[in-house]
Amino acid sequence: MNTRTFLAAWSFGVVALLAGGCQCCAPSASPSAIAQADAQRADLAKFVGAWEFTGSWTGENGASNQVAGRAAGVLENQYFVLLDIQTTSGTMAGRTGRKAGSMLLAAEPGIGLTLTAWGDASPSVMHLVGRDEDAGSTLTFRSAHGEVPLTLVIRVENADRWTASINNTSTNTTTANYTFTRSK
Repeated sequence: MNTRTFLAAWSFGVVALLAGGCQCCAPSASPSAIAQADAQRADLAKFVGAWEFTGSWTGENGASNQVAGRAAGVLENQYFVLLDIQTTSGTMAGRTGRKAGSMLLAAEPGIGLTLTAWGDASPSVMHLVGRDEDAGSTLTFRSAHGEVPLTLVIRVENADRWTASINNTSTNTTTANYTFTRSK
C-alpha cells in the first residue's frame, strides 16, 4: 500500500466496524486492562463535537495541496467515537474526489487505541493501532499489520483545538498536516 492509499484512508471515508469487534467483554480482558481502556475512552471523548479544519498535504511531485472542511464527532455505542468528515474546499490527499468519509476511534482492552477509516474514493479499509502519551494529549497510531510505513500523530492542544500529522516513517518526512478547531 502506498502513501497515497494511506493518505486516502486518513482522508476519511465510510468506516467499517472494527474487525473482531470491541474486546471489552472478552473473558481474557483483565480488570486493569478494562480500567485502562475506560481511561483511554475518556480521552477519545475529546473528539466529540462539531469541528472545522484546514490543512495541507504534499503530493508526489512535492507540491503543497490545501484543504478545508468540517467534521462531526459523536459517541457511538458507549465505546466508540465516530468522526465524520467532509471537505468544503480542495480534496484530501491522493486522487481527486476525496471529499468525505469517517474514522472510528476506540480503546480496546488488551489491544489499546484503535483507529479504523477509509476514504470515499478508496475501497480499502485502514486499521491502525495506537498508544496515548502525555496524559492523553498525544495519540500515536501505526498500521496494525506493518504494511504501511506511516504514522498518524494526533495532538490535543485544548478542548477546542487539535492537530493531526501523517508522517512517512521510511523517509522521516511529514506528508500531511490538519488543524481542527471547534465550531462556534
